[in-house]
Amino acid sequence: MFAKASRDCNRKRAAMTREEMQARYKLAKAKVERHEQIEAGQASALAYAAFATKHSFDESGLLRSAAKAAELFCIAALGIVPILLFFYVV
Repeated sequence: MFAKASRDCNRKRAAMTREEMQARYKLAKAKVERHEQIEAGQASALAYAAFATKHSFDESGLLRSAAKAAELFCIAALGIVPILLFFYVV
């Protein structure tokens, strides 16, 4: 049953005309180019977001101090968690 379906599919591919293949290629190429454009747009949006975040940090003292507290918390966690894991395992 599966062999017959596979043969039918192969016949359909073989029966495809050159114009159909070119149309299929153009459609696939357009999809790839669209995805590339989206990725390029996301990369430029990331740069804009980084610039906007820096601008916000420069203006807001509260945001700056919250970021500093988060940084110190992460550094402390990196120092404490491995020690706690060692004592938990041993």
